[in-house]
Amino acid sequence: MSAALFGGDSGAKPPGRVRQAARKLLGRRRRFFPLPLRFRVALFLAGWTLVLVGIAGLILPGIQGVLTLLLGAALLSLGSEFVYRKLHGLFERWPKIWHRLEGMRFRLLRRLRRGRRG
Repeated sequence: MSAALFGGDSGAKPPGRVRQAARKLLGRRRRFFPLPLRFRVALFLAGWTLVLVGIAGLILPGIQGVLTLLLGAALLSLGSEFVYRKLHGLFERWPKIWHRLEGMRFRLLRRLRRGRRG
């Protein structure tokens, strides 16, 4: 399981916390942390805005198109399990990048959930 998750024999191992979280996610069929509606709406609007700016950035000079697209997709993945799975499939080829994105995603989800309680 871990060889397929972490890029086979490439030797790329993510940090311990991310590796444990990934194993927990793979062990369960559906382990998605639902956010309150206001957070999901805000993430949806911000994510699609960044995706549209990223598409424009692919054509127009001066805007980092690919980076903005990826940032928009990362925001959308916080509110949508479907987008999360598609991003995971996209980044299977680059496990180091995926694990960094996954770590940032978990930290942001933890902060959002902490803000919801307090």
